[in-house]
Amino acid sequence: MDTRLTKSKKERNIFTFLVLLVMLALSLVMIYRYHYVEVKVRNDNTNPFDSEAYMSDLYNSNYYLYYKEYQYEKDKLIKPSDLFLTEETIKSMVDNVKVDYYSSEMDSQGIKDSFNAGFENLNTFITESNGNIKYYCENTKTKTVMTNYDFKNFKKEDLKRLFMNYIVFEYDENGDGKVTYCYGLNKETMNNYFLDLQASKNIGTLYFINGEPSSDFSNYKIEPIRNMKFVYAVPRNINANFYTSNDSVSNFINKSERRSYKIIETIARAIIIVISLIALMIPTERLRSFRGMERLYRFPFEIILGVFFYLYYSLLSDNVPIKIVRETITGNLLNLIIANGIKLSIAKQIVNLLNIGYWFLIFLMAFICVTFLKIAFKEGFSSYFKNKSLIIRFIRLIYRSLYKSVKNLLSIDFKKKYNRLFIIGIVIIFSGFIFVVLIFTNNNPMVDILFIFYVLMLFLFIKIVKDTINEAIEDYANLLNLTKDIANGNLDKDIMSEDVGIYEEIKRQLASIKKAYKKSVDDEIKSQKMKSELISNVSHDLKTPLTSILSYTDLLKTVETNEEAVKYIDTIYRKSERLKVLIDDMFEISKAQTGNIKLEFNDIDVVELMKQTIFEVSDKLKNKDISVKTNFPEHKVILKLDGEKTYRIFENLLVNISKYAMASTRAYIDIFEDDNNVHIILKNISETEIDYEVEDILERFRRGDKSRNTEGSGLGLSIAKSYVEAQGGQLRLYLDGDLFKAEISFKKDSETKKAYEIKKKYEEKKEKEEKNISRYIIPESNKENFEVEKDLENKNTEIVKSDMKSFQIEKDSCDFFMKNKKNQKNNKVDNKKPSKKGKREIKDDDLIG
Repeated sequence: MDTRLTKSKKERNIFTFLVLLVMLALSLVMIYRYHYVEVKVRNDNTNPFDSEAYMSDLYNSNYYLYYKEYQYEKDKLIKPSDLFLTEETIKSMVDNVKVDYYSSEMDSQGIKDSFNAGFENLNTFITESNGNIKYYCENTKTKTVMTNYDFKNFKKEDLKRLFMNYIVFEYDENGDGKVTYCYGLNKETMNNYFLDLQASKNIGTLYFINGEPSSDFSNYKIEPIRNMKFVYAVPRNINANFYTSNDSVSNFINKSERRSYKIIETIARAIIIVISLIALMIPTERLRSFRGMERLYRFPFEIILGVFFYLYYSLLSDNVPIKIVRETITGNLLNLIIANGIKLSIAKQIVNLLNIGYWFLIFLMAFICVTFLKIAFKEGFSSYFKNKSLIIRFIRLIYRSLYKSVKNLLSIDFKKKYNRLFIIGIVIIFSGFIFVVLIFTNNNPMVDILFIFYVLMLFLFIKIVKDTINEAIEDYANLLNLTKDIANGNLDKDIMSEDVGIYEEIKRQLASIKKAYKKSVDDEIKSQKMKSELISNVSHDLKTPLTSILSYTDLLKTVETNEEAVKYIDTIYRKSERLKVLIDDMFEISKAQTGNIKLEFNDIDVVELMKQTIFEVSDKLKNKDISVKTNFPEHKVILKLDGEKTYRIFENLLVNISKYAMASTRAYIDIFEDDNNVHIILKNISETEIDYEVEDILERFRRGDKSRNTEGSGLGLSIAKSYVEAQGGQLRLYLDGDLFKAEISFKKDSETKKAYEIKKKYEEKKEKEEKNISRYIIPESNKENFEVEKDLENKNTEIVKSDMKSFQIEKDSCDFFMKNKKNQKNNKVDNKKPSKKGKREIKDDDLIG
């Protein structure tokens, strides 16, 4: 398996390497073709201005300048239609449309407006030339001149030196025009272009195909230009930047230059086609093995499409390939790199790397696109878009939501009040939206009246919804009360007579649940009763003959028999006793679990009861050399418990310790209390491995000793748990490795709590008082003061002994001091009276000397 994976990985790496190597080789081919492009550009002597497009721009500019010169000469503003369109022409245009195409009349003003709109486009060549076209127009009859350059101050030789080309048009009084002079242009070619345009302007009458006036100036028959001379010249120092110059004159130069470099795009397209054909011939599975293709294929379609268009517009759009090649061939790119302080040799290598990297990215992108499309085609475009397109997923989500909404709308039960309110609410909201739109778009007073009516209906609807919600809340409260009754065991209540409004269906289901629950409870009570009666009857039937067996066995012990018979008699007696215990346990657990147990609560001192139980079980504990370590309160802990049942609880737990605890170990029993509970904790180390759960050991007939080497029925813990819970307590077991821990918690009654609080306050007060007494002073340590000194030592206080000479000094430095008084029998300490310095003085009457 590993060998196969290694081989597959190796094949993928080889294929990826070969593809990248081919892309690199093709990039080098593109670099090699730069020389061919450079030669072609150098040999291209085409004049960009010897074109019909350039002549068309000049021809239209003649009409524009003629119109501007006419306004300048007349010193007034007129519309172009007033100068170029005659009434006869307009009438002919209207008649043609009326007779030949449409029955509706065409307005003459509409024709004029359309002509004027079209005429405005004639000024773009001059106004957008950025000053790169110099013009001169003269009315040969009135000698009125309009120009942006003073041509008269220069000779022809100067003009040829300053301008790369210029051209002269002349119109006579009949409107016939021609090219009279050219420099830098082919006069014959330009004159032919001019005559063609002039002829097309004088042919026929305009017909409107769509019955609408045309906004194109060339579609109108107009009055000719008369008695005018026009001169246009292009300066040699024109700012025709290849990238940033977008003026009307520079575009002619740039377009021509781009056509020269266009061959590089043709070569690149040919190579991309070859790459695509080769990729289509490669098996799809092999294409999948290209590194990164599988990961790319997992991306959403929109992300891949966005990345593709970003790369396309970055690398291929806006003549980027032509710009890259041009800047490389002209040396501009090399000069730019050298200008940044890089050596010539290194700069040349950087230029080569930039060009190779550029074409490498383009060819690799083409290969990846074709590979991607082929993989998608094989899997199915429908399946691909269904799984990978975010838009399709969104549309499907919207469709499913709408489908579900419509389906739910059609399945609405209109018999129910809240469904009807829902539909009415939707209608009201939609109507309100329509009213808002009408108010802002219509001034009809009827709309305002309807809107007022709508507002009243809206308030009425809100009132109805509010009342319905209050009813629903009330119905919910009634339903909740019904569920609480069932939860509390009140199964005799008539649910069907209750009114729960919209929750009627839930009420019926709740009634069914109550019926089934009541039947289940009755069956369980009946079963428990039958089980209890069965156990009681069986126990009684077994105990009667068992009692006889025990009695006769006891009598046999008094008869003289041989030693072997005595052993048999002892075995019979012991096993019968064990059987009797088992029957009693079964009877007890049955009563506890069926609730038939009778409890007699009395004031029980749990500490004393535990001590008594330990004493009763001490023989069994000694047999396994188990010592019991106790931690009990010194005071009584009184609880309202059943003494017999509590004793049985303690006995079962201690017997368990004697059976299952490890021999020669210690068992720990702690009794302590807090504000609300009394806790009894028993801990021991198990002799065998604890491989059971807490829940399992509490089950009936479950024993901690699976090998059953010890006596017992497996009911001890179950009985103890039942007795504890019957008295309102809790029995919890904890297992930690081989440590077995049982914790019993009984709740205190009010009297026990009160006694505990009083005791606690007393102890806190006593502790506080003892902390305030830090030093006692006894003047002489003689026999008379012995009892007092002993009593003070029991209080964990410091005894300062001193003779009479140093008495005053010690008295000033102690908290308490003692005077001697002879012939006094009682030794008492009274520290209630403080001295002058805040110390408490022991009265003379309470001391001896």
